[in-house]
Amino acid sequence: MRRRKSGLRRLVRGLGALVLAATGAAAQAVCTFSAPPGITFAPDLDPSNATVRTAYTDVTITCAAPGAPTPSSWGFVGLYGTNPNLQMKHSTLADFIAYSIGDPPPQVSGGGGRTRTYRVTATILPASYQNAYAGTYSDSLTITVLP
Repeated sequence: MRRRKSGLRRLVRGLGALVLAATGAAAQAVCTFSAPPGITFAPDLDPSNATVRTAYTDVTITCAAPGAPTPSSWGFVGLYGTNPNLQMKHSTLADFIAYSIGDPPPQVSGGGGRTRTYRVTATILPASYQNAYAGTYSDSLTITVLP
């Protein structure tokens, strides 16, 4: 592993846009998915004070029929890996910061009705960014929900 300058402030703007994909029961139950366009780690990652960092977004699933099935399986695939081995890539360099997504995400609202909201949480461990190059890192994450 190469050693990098430790005096630079590191910056991570986020995981980029979340791309939501539905298969299985979601498609059969005629469900729609919504989420903000990304997960952002704020404030910036600072390797001089490397700590476990988390950030989240809420994904809402709304189905046409009340009592739609609760997802039994979630899949998380990024451009540079699959959960739990996901990576964000530096905007101009071939440098990566590893992260993972909590699986399954906890339900934070809704119940037996048409709409349920789940909290998708990303985690970066200190060792993943304490030697990272300064810059912006991102990934595009596809979420697949199965019955």
